[in-house]
Amino acid sequence: MLQSRTCDFLIRLKNSYAAGRPTMIAPSSNVCVAIAELLQKHNLIESYSTSEDPLKNITLNLIYHDQRPQISHIRLFSKPGRRLYHKSSSLPWGASKNSIFIISTSKGLMSQKQAHTQKIGGELLAEIY
Repeated sequence: MLQSRTCDFLIRLKNSYAAGRPTMIAPSSNVCVAIAELLQKHNLIESYSTSEDPLKNITLNLIYHDQRPQISHIRLFSKPGRRLYHKSSSLPWGASKNSIFIISTSKGLMSQKQAHTQKIGGELLAEIY
């Protein structure tokens, strides 16, 4: 599930926060939009918008608190050569209480907390905190 475009999107997000940029622009895909919805739901980004031009870009508005980024670490797990799948009972909980794991399930992308409450396992994509 973690394709090069999705991996590129997450690394661009990490680098934009590290550089202190107020917005990030990246090529859009359905998975990138789903990740942006998940990040907005967990207050890790302020908002996002997609463009309808032929290039189809997604723009994220980033959040900073006292000039410190809302997201400090992004760790990728699944790669094209190595997929990591977990049952709902064995999903990890993260390095801090604010960290979320992005899980690709049969019902779409969701956090580990949502997947655990719905008792759905899936492919472990990334940890964000």
